[in-house]
Amino acid sequence: PEISVIRRVRKILQNLGYAEGTEFDLEVTIPYGARKLWADAVLFEGNIPVALIEAEGSESALEVGFGEGRLKAIAWNPEDPIPLLWVAAGERDQCYRAVLPDKRFGVRYEPLGKKPEEILRPEKIADLFGDYLERQGAALADELRYRQILQRAFRLLPSRLNDHQRCQAVLNAVSDGRQRLSQPLRQIASVVSQSLSGGKPNFALARAFRWLMRRYFRPLAAGGDDIVRRYGRYFTPPEVIRFIVQVIDPKPNERILDFACGSGGFLLEAARHLSEEHKASASDVAANLFGWDWDGGCIEIARIVLRLILPGQKLNIFQGDGLKLSQELAESFDIVLSNPPAGALPKDFSKWERGEDLPENLPNLYEVAFLVQAVRVTKVGGRIGILLPDGILTNAQLKPLRNWLLEQVQLKAVIGLPRGLFPFTPSKMAAVIMRKVKPTSSHESALVEVSRQNFFGQLERVRKVMRE
Repeated sequence: PEISVIRRVRKILQNLGYAEGTEFDLEVTIPYGARKLWADAVLFEGNIPVALIEAEGSESALEVGFGEGRLKAIAWNPEDPIPLLWVAAGERDQCYRAVLPDKRFGVRYEPLGKKPEEILRPEKIADLFGDYLERQGAALADELRYRQILQRAFRLLPSRLNDHQRCQAVLNAVSDGRQRLSQPLRQIASVVSQSLSGGKPNFALARAFRWLMRRYFRPLAAGGDDIVRRYGRYFTPPEVIRFIVQVIDPKPNERILDFACGSGGFLLEAARHLSEEHKASASDVAANLFGWDWDGGCIEIARIVLRLILPGQKLNIFQGDGLKLSQELAESFDIVLSNPPAGALPKDFSKWERGEDLPENLPNLYEVAFLVQAVRVTKVGGRIGILLPDGILTNAQLKPLRNWLLEQVQLKAVIGLPRGLFPFTPSKMAAVIMRKVKPTSSHESALVEVSRQNFFGQLERVRKVMRE
């Protein structure tokens, strides 16, 4: 009976638009002292749990489910527990909201009089959990407010359109204000145009707009020919981008490249870092950020995002093949930051220059080609922060590539990231940090595996260790 309840929960979450394996997980392990607990399901916002679901086979077990679910929700983070508990008992649902602990009673969960389908609508997440998400470091209040405005309008777009078509309609509306627009599109375009006309950087709106456009990276055809799967195009979570940029620590006047820039996440965070940490001017930041991507939709998203933070500046964002840069731009950049595509290169994709120094018989994979390109376009002494599938570090067939790599760079860190972190792909990824100098006979490298629980705290500890 419990299995059928879990299936019902899964269907509700999927109908609300959440993707299994990334936005919600089933059978999630929670460490509890020397023991382990298992949550039947957990719903995430980014990498932060916002709801824990406890499934019971019959309605009579509702109270038992509440007790077990409460224990698990608190065990995840006793200082700031998961804010929503949903007990699904048979055909009955009851949701509870956490009340912050007080001296007398500790954490309490109060019942809510609404169904989970109403409570967990994506556009209501900011209202319900805004304070909690801000405490956890997911987003600041202004960004959450913009997310809510954009999401509400986005959901009013015609249901006959798929996610790609909705995103394209938004891009067309924002890019060309002369066309006649429906009310939802007019609202989104108005929010962006008002910010641009103000002439001031708006990092909160830029991050919120990129968050909205993550649906552009959602696969559409299960098992079929889908442009996202075919070209290995996936959205990079902002918390991962922030961590890599903080570790690389770009400085003013350093030339920064993302040769598979997608929606511009790395360039956005690099600009924020330079502006806030190093007080670089907007003109200097814009002059030293470079992005390429073959996909016109991605380029349009990236341009809108960067226009919001660098209003009035000339942008170096180009539509083109990032695998063709090594000859004309060899050793031209101080920093390469990227989450390149992964998987087999399609036959219709351009050839990439392997060069005579590479080992023979390397597989024709995106991650291999872009890793080689990253090394070639980086100046001697420059830094590379790149996201790669875990297999590139362990696959025996790629050992010659790893040997070649260790002759070109000094490996500073490999940070294994939890599976399911990247929306719409179950791939396990690793953040690889390198410096392009000839390796000495011995040097220190950090090898770290990060779990999903207390994700931000773990990344912060890794960042501090690497800074030291």
